[in-house]
Amino acid sequence: MGKYDGCKCLSCGLEFTGFDDIVVCPECGTPYHRDCYEKEGKCINTELHESGASWSREGPAAAEQETSGEPVRCFRCGLENPPEGLFCKRCGMPLRSSFRNEPRPFNEGQSEQNAGQNPGAAGFNPYANPNAMRFDQDSDIDGVKLGDLARFVGKNQFSYLASFIRFGKFGSKISLNFSALLFPQYYFFYRKMTLIGIIYMVLTLALSIPTIMLLSAAGYLPSISFVTESYIKSNAFFTLRNISSTLLMVMQCLSAIFANYWYYKTARRNIQQARSQDGADEEVVKDTIAKKGGVSLRGFFMALLISNALVVGSVFIMNKL
Repeated sequence: MGKYDGCKCLSCGLEFTGFDDIVVCPECGTPYHRDCYEKEGKCINTELHESGASWSREGPAAAEQETSGEPVRCFRCGLENPPEGLFCKRCGMPLRSSFRNEPRPFNEGQSEQNAGQNPGAAGFNPYANPNAMRFDQDSDIDGVKLGDLARFVGKNQFSYLASFIRFGKFGSKISLNFSALLFPQYYFFYRKMTLIGIIYMVLTLALSIPTIMLLSAAGYLPSISFVTESYIKSNAFFTLRNISSTLLMVMQCLSAIFANYWYYKTARRNIQQARSQDGADEEVVKDTIAKKGGVSLRGFFMALLISNALVVGSVFIMNKL
């Protein structure tokens, strides 16, 4: 059944069917047969034009109800349009009629009643063709602008922003980051997530102690006094090595899966802090966001240097125990 089936054309008075070629007035939304609209040369629903209301199949009362006096957020791209608008100024999406009461997964968080449902149920899939989704630098992503997120990321924006949109619009937290899988602590320092980098560095060192002992026994590191061939072949050491290796693997997998989400949360926090300065010049705020984000080669090399120093230091400490 068509959207206008059962409604009447204001020009000829005949009811619309699913086979009719229908056009609508771009100002008030009144539907016409295409031939009728071309014959009239304009919309003849002067009552709606004078009142500023929009057409609704339920009648003028329902149409007046739809105009609440508040900006109307576009279902597709998120632009806030004037209360009297019928179509989005940016992407042309209809703003009223049945669209007003449908959920807007791209512009507002999931409602409480939909919190556990698949966000694609409303007709949008987070993995759908990106050409079907329209975003620009002013698009709202969970309280921050997409342009600010791009400014914070700096290098390799597109792969990160695709993940950020899924996180902000669909509530997802999972993605895949190969750099964080292979070199987690170095990746976090490189992306200026210092606290997470320190946590990963300390945990990695602690769980690498059995490996350090093996390398010491093999002569690749300074010898440790209590590490003997019989010791590293004991059941206790074998169990310790297996547990530590498993935990290291789990840490790397968690890093690979959630690193982008942690980066997204870090970006949002820094952007909101930069934007919280009342009266700050816009260019200064943008420059602050860019400086807080981006990458740090110095952080990467410092993490590399500190990791090696910790390994040597741990050998020294174990010799003193």
